[in-house]
Amino acid sequence: RLLLTAVTQINHGGPQAVIDDEQAVVVANLNLDAGKKAMNMSDFFAAHSFFDHGISYLRLRREHWNEHYDLSLELFNLAAKCALLNAEHESVQALIDQIMHNAKCFEDKSQAISNTITLLTWSGNVLGAIELVKSTLSSLGEGLPTKITSSVIKQNLDNTKAQLASLSDDTLLSYPAMVNPSKILALELFTTHFQILPLVHQTAVMPLIPLKIIQISLAYGMSPRAPIGFAQYGNFLALVRDEFEEGYRYVKFALSLMKKIPSRAYAGSVMFHANYTKVHVEPMQSVIECYLDAYLASMKSGNPYAIGCSYVYNTFCFWSGKELKAVVSSMKETLMESKYQKNLLVRALMLPTFRMALRLMGQSGAPQQDHDINTSDEARNEDDITGKHVLHLRAVFFVRLSQALIFRELDEARDAAKEYFSIGEVGCKFAVTTIPSFFMKLYSGLVSFWIGREINDKKKESMKWLARGVACKDEIEKLAASASKWNFQNKVYLLQAEEQFCRMNFEEAEKLYDAAILTSKAHKFLNEEALANELAGHFYLETGRRDRSVHYFSQAFEKYNEWGAAAKANMLTKYLDGR
Repeated sequence: RLLLTAVTQINHGGPQAVIDDEQAVVVANLNLDAGKKAMNMSDFFAAHSFFDHGISYLRLRREHWNEHYDLSLELFNLAAKCALLNAEHESVQALIDQIMHNAKCFEDKSQAISNTITLLTWSGNVLGAIELVKSTLSSLGEGLPTKITSSVIKQNLDNTKAQLASLSDDTLLSYPAMVNPSKILALELFTTHFQILPLVHQTAVMPLIPLKIIQISLAYGMSPRAPIGFAQYGNFLALVRDEFEEGYRYVKFALSLMKKIPSRAYAGSVMFHANYTKVHVEPMQSVIECYLDAYLASMKSGNPYAIGCSYVYNTFCFWSGKELKAVVSSMKETLMESKYQKNLLVRALMLPTFRMALRLMGQSGAPQQDHDINTSDEARNEDDITGKHVLHLRAVFFVRLSQALIFRELDEARDAAKEYFSIGEVGCKFAVTTIPSFFMKLYSGLVSFWIGREINDKKKESMKWLARGVACKDEIEKLAASASKWNFQNKVYLLQAEEQFCRMNFEEAEKLYDAAILTSKAHKFLNEEALANELAGHFYLETGRRDRSVHYFSQAFEKYNEWGAAAKANMLTKYLDGR
C-alpha cells in the first residue's frame, strides 16, 4: 500500500511536475506497478486511474510508441481491461484504437481484439463478435471447418479419445506450460467462441471447440484456459453422448488441472463450465452454490464474464425452488450490475424470470423503480435483443408457458407453448446459456399434457400435445437413470402422473402423484413439491373427488407460501373453502 500511496501523491503533481522525459518514463513505470498492485487487490477503479496517469506521462513524448513500445503496449492494454470492467466503454474503444494502430505484430493486438469481442457481445452484436473471432482464428491458422457434419465431429472425437487414452491424469497434470503466444490467443478465442455461439443458434460447431482446445494443449502445453476445454469435453461426453461416468471424470480433472496451473485468472470460467455436469450428477442444491464461487473467483481476477456466473446462479436458484425473497434480492443485484456494465444481453436474459418471480410473490404491481425494471430505452434494447437472438426468444416463451401453468391460464399456456415448440431445439445440450434444458423439459412436458387433456375433443391435436409431453418425459427419465435420481426422479414421477391422468389410468396416476410429492420433499425441491401437490389436487377435482382434492390443495397452499409465492398460494383458497 505504500507504493499506491506514494504514486498517488506523485500523480497529484501531474505530468507538468516532471523535469524531463527520463523522469516521465520512471513515473509511468511506477504507475504501471501501482496499477498491477491495485488489480491484484481487485480494485479496478484505482488500477485504471494509475494506468491512465501512466499514459499521461508517456504522452509527453509524441514518439512514445516508438521509443517505449513495451511500456506503452502494457499500459494501454491494462487500462483497456480495467475500463471494460468499469463499464467505461468509450474509453475502452479509444484505447483499443490506439493499440490496433500502433501494435507491431498480430500477437500484440490480441488483448485489444479480445476486448473488442467482449464489447460487441455485451452490446448485443453477437454476430459481429462471432465474425471477429472466426477471422482472427483463421489468421492464426486455427480456423474451424465451414461445414460441420457428424462424421467430422466423430473423427475429431475419436482422435482426441485415442490421444487421451494413453495418458493418465498424473501425466496430464505434469504437462509443461504453453508458451506459444499464437496458440495461447487461439485458446482464448475458442473459449470465447464457445460462450457466445448458442446465443445465435450457431451450435453445430460447438462440439469441435473443446476437442481443438485439448488437441492444441497436448501439442503445445497447458495454458490457464486448457482446463476450460477439459470441462467442456466432460460436459459433451456426459450430456450429449450419455457417458456420464467418463464425462464426470474429465470435469473433475479440469478442476484439478485448474489448481495445478499457477495462474488463477480463469478459475471462475473453469468452475462455471465444470459445474454443469456436476449439477446433473451431484445433489443440485449444493452444486448451485458453486456458481456463486465461480462468480466470486471471476470478480477477483477481473474476468469480464463474471456476470454470466451470477445470471446462471440466479436462474438455478429460482427454478430449483430456493426461497423467493432471497432469489429476487440476488436477481436485483445482477440486474443492477448488468445495467452498470451495459451488458444488455445478460439483462435481457434475466428479466423474464425476474418478472415471474415478482408475480409469484405478488409484487408485479409494485412501483417500477423498486424492481429496477427497464426504462423505455432499455425496454427497446430488450425487445431488440429478443428479436435478434432465438435462444432468448425461446426462453421468453418458456417462462410464459411455465407461468401460465402455475397460474392455470390455459389459453396463455397454449399460445406460449405453440411458439416455444415452433422454435424447436436451440442452444447446446452441454452448455448452460439460458434456462437449463431439464427445467424446460419438465415444464413444457407438464403444459403439453395439460393442453392435450383439455382439448381431447380434437383428437388429432390432442395426440400431438400428448406426444410432446411423452417426449419431454422420456428425456427426464434418461437423466434419472444415467445421471442422478436425486435431481430427476421426482420430475419423472410428476410427468408420469400427468401422462397416466391423460390416459385415464387413474389408479396408477394416484400412486405417481404421491411418489412425486414424497420425492420432491425428500430431495428438497420445494417449488416442485408445491406444484406436485397442486396438480394432484386438480387431478382429484377433475375426476369428481373434491373431498380428496382438498388435502392436496391445502398442502400446495402451505408449500407455495413456504417458497414465498404468496400470490400463487392465495389463488388456491377457492379450492379450500368449505373445508
